[in-house]
Amino acid sequence: MSEWFENGEKWFPSMWGPSDQKGNLNFITREKTIEAASLVKTGDTVSLSHEIYNGMPGRQSAHGPFFYLISQRVYDVRPPARPETRNKFGGVLSRLEMVDHLGTHLDSLNHISFNNLYYNGLDAYEETTTFGTYHLGIDTTPPIVTRGIMIDIPGPEKILEKGRGITVDETERFLEERSIKISKGDAVCFNTGVGSLWHKPDAYNSYFEESPGIGYELSKWIASRGISISGSDTPASEVSVPELPGTRLPVHQYLITKSGIRLIDNINLTELSRRKIYEFMFVCTPLRIRGGTASPVNPIAII
Repeated sequence: MSEWFENGEKWFPSMWGPSDQKGNLNFITREKTIEAASLVKTGDTVSLSHEIYNGMPGRQSAHGPFFYLISQRVYDVRPPARPETRNKFGGVLSRLEMVDHLGTHLDSLNHISFNNLYYNGLDAYEETTTFGTYHLGIDTTPPIVTRGIMIDIPGPEKILEKGRGITVDETERFLEERSIKISKGDAVCFNTGVGSLWHKPDAYNSYFEESPGIGYELSKWIASRGISISGSDTPASEVSVPELPGTRLPVHQYLITKSGIRLIDNINLTELSRRKIYEFMFVCTPLRIRGGTASPVNPIAII
């Protein structure tokens, strides 16, 4: 059976029109945000981001290293480097070197292509410059405030086996058992347990090439439900090795390029899993990097 990328299926312009850059974030209306706010019962907040640190997990061969240092110490702004001040002033600055796909990050719609075309059929050759793309960059992603759903297939303190694709059947069963119904505009993320290894870089890095995650058929299900944003607690969110022979990141391609759905990779769902919290107000605001392909983020669950 041929797939969309080989059968000539017409996949653009999007349902939002040929100039759209928001994709399924269009489903997050004012009413959707108000609905999300109604989920807040205790006011507790849970960070869904991993700590950023020297030596943290990462794909060095593709992304390069993360590097952080103190570039100005408090005594660098005092004599003899600078004149004495009446208030004995001191200040500290630091420098970061990193890829935009660092740690917990949100992919933008210019991240993945099909046959040199981005989301909505934009030509990658015409769009891409040394300093980002003209359209679809992470700077076009608005603040995201919507209903969040966490699907936890293994359960607390368990890790799915490598190469295990999460299926539609088990996703629907998980939701039905908890009386949760997906609606358009929801942010739906999947816990595999891999995120619990974040402070064991060697162990976490072993999941870059072989990992549990969103299965290919599940990506179609996600798109058909009008979900605004998805992802998982693994390096690429999707199952690896790909379920479709001869492909690379087919889930990314189906969701981002074809469907206009952004992905959060490396999202930290460990605390929500431990507390068995599956529905919450979801808030995520990426850095506005002009033409950027992603942004490190610190998503928040408000419960």
